[in-house]
Amino acid sequence: MESQEPQDLAERVTRLEAQVAWLLQQGAGQRPAATPPRLPPPIPKPAAPGREISPVVWIAGIAASIFLIGAIFFFHWAVQQGWVEPELRFVLGLLAGGGIAAFAARLMLRGTPRLGVALLLAGLGTLQFAFRAGAMSYHFFPAVLGLAATALLTLVAGALAARVRSGAALTVALVSGLVAPLVFSQGGHHEVALALYLAVLMTAALAVPYLARSGGAWHGARWTALLGVWLWLLAACLESTRADLPTLGGLLLLHLLLAGLWAWLPHTEEKPGTPTALWLVASVLTTAYGWLLWKRGDLSVETFALPVLALAALNLVLVKPLRDRLGNRRADWGLLALAAGHLSLAVPVALAWRWVGPVWGIFALSLAWAADRARTAEHTEEATSLRWLGAALALLTSLRWAFHHVDGLIGSSYSGALPFFNSSFAEGALVSLAWFLLLRGGGPLRGISFLALELTANLTLALEAAHLVQRLQVPAGHSYGFSRGASVSITLVLALSGAWQWMRSLRLRDETRKAWMIAGYAWMGLASFKLIAADLDGADTPLRALAFLGVGGIGMAAAILANRRRTQEPS
Repeated sequence: MESQEPQDLAERVTRLEAQVAWLLQQGAGQRPAATPPRLPPPIPKPAAPGREISPVVWIAGIAASIFLIGAIFFFHWAVQQGWVEPELRFVLGLLAGGGIAAFAARLMLRGTPRLGVALLLAGLGTLQFAFRAGAMSYHFFPAVLGLAATALLTLVAGALAARVRSGAALTVALVSGLVAPLVFSQGGHHEVALALYLAVLMTAALAVPYLARSGGAWHGARWTALLGVWLWLLAACLESTRADLPTLGGLLLLHLLLAGLWAWLPHTEEKPGTPTALWLVASVLTTAYGWLLWKRGDLSVETFALPVLALAALNLVLVKPLRDRLGNRRADWGLLALAAGHLSLAVPVALAWRWVGPVWGIFALSLAWAADRARTAEHTEEATSLRWLGAALALLTSLRWAFHHVDGLIGSSYSGALPFFNSSFAEGALVSLAWFLLLRGGGPLRGISFLALELTANLTLALEAAHLVQRLQVPAGHSYGFSRGASVSITLVLALSGAWQWMRSLRLRDETRKAWMIAGYAWMGLASFKLIAADLDGADTPLRALAFLGVGGIGMAAAILANRRRTQEPS
């Protein structure tokens, strides 16, 4: 193929020269000797190799899993029958697992990495099962040595992954290393030892991309390492003793450093994928786990604001070096969102926990803003990750806001808080802004964001209108539920919102017109139903008149304005 390309190029140049000569003859008034030569049709390029996994790999992977399960059943059955002595069973397990792993390594080194990875899973699993049997069942050696042997296998598999530059092989090695503590668990409190083991495992995993000078696109391995390690750290933080809390806290900071190195990777031409999302998860989990240790140590709640402020400062300090690392502002928005989230968390920690809801709203809004900025800067991968994380936090904030505040619609007690100056309104307004920014990003979250924005924004405004009316009617003290006037104000706000959205839909000519129109009809219909079914039940005549005049006037005004706009538009 390489020798054919210069020949094709020479032929094209010859024909182009002949065609240029013919054009010069025609321009000079000379009769061309022949018709202009035609350029040869472009040679079709060979199709790029697809990324589909070969059926052979699927079959090998399924067969490897079945083989591993069969090996477990066979050894269990052999124990029951007493056919094979424990020593021989252990040796057979080592030979079978080692042979499969060696054959898998040979395949990977000879250019068949996917098939080799599928068989490597069976080999490592068989060896790990053999080590467990030797330590836990046959007591040939302590469980610690079995864990050490498994860790050594994980290192060897990681070295193989670095040699063949395979993220899938690294994922298999990580899974083997993460399962090992569960396989060799003996009970008791070994949280510090577990955290140390995880730190060694993470360091060994980090060596693979640093040695291979690759790994930015190994999303499976990178997320497996981060989530697997931090799930184990959660168990360690929940079960730790008071004496181990300081040591575990220091190891938690070490794991945050390792997570940062894992997220940003070494300086290579290949940029790491989703680095901000990985760092965001590690940073948030560090804060949450630190709070667990803080509570278990019976430390002052207010003083926890200090480490939270330190994490906020760390994210601000990282902006400049990571901008230089990536060669663009791709990480700026996520780091600024993290800093804003931690700064806003420090306030309720130090002052009042009732403002935790608005803090969640600030964090969700920060992530949505960061996703919007990344989208504007055309950092598509980063924008997608931040958008999904922002949507997850916005959903949690919306659910918390609904459970704690929207119950006022069904008649719970009302504390008489100042309208528009309370945690309920702040939380609802912030999460509504977050959903609005997520709506602008489009994509698969567009429909969910629109629906969530409709619910949070409209109910937040309706509740605050009711609070305002309630405040005017009951200046001081507490009351149970909303007054009838406050309930009618909710109806009027929903009707006004529905009318505005319906009128907005008439001005649009894109795909969002139908959504806005349906939302307008829905809110006006809900307001009318609430007016008849709930607001007028037992109401006096002046209130009935006010309610009907208000809702009817809103509808007529919307219809008149819409008709005027339609007649003014050119046909």
